[in-house]
Amino acid sequence: MNQGNKSFNFPRLWWSLAWLLVFAVVIGSLARLPEAPMPLPQGFDKYEHVFAYTLLSGYFGQLLADPWRHAKAAAALFFLGGTLELLQGWSGYRSMDTMDLIANSLGIAAGWLACRTPLGSLLYAFDQRVSK
Repeated sequence: MNQGNKSFNFPRLWWSLAWLLVFAVVIGSLARLPEAPMPLPQGFDKYEHVFAYTLLSGYFGQLLADPWRHAKAAAALFFLGGTLELLQGWSGYRSMDTMDLIANSLGIAAGWLACRTPLGSLLYAFDQRVSK
């Protein structure tokens, strides 16, 4: 296992799930969306951005033992969010929105901060409990 990662019993499973979450965010960000059956409140998508990036940042923080490595992962998530916003602007069917990038950043920060609390050990505790 790489130095700086927690010693999980099922590291391939947890890391595979992490990259699956990243893939889901990429697909969700770039897919052509159908019209919603009911109109959503204006700005509702910002909550989706905060939720998605809180989940990503918090999950990667669960996997990484070192806060510095988590900060680097958070920076990578910020870069991912910015890149996806640019790609949306170039897509012709989605639009780039600076407020989305701000919402992503708030989510990244929330996930990073949550991992500085006892919540940051939940996945590790679950992994240890399941392996007994």
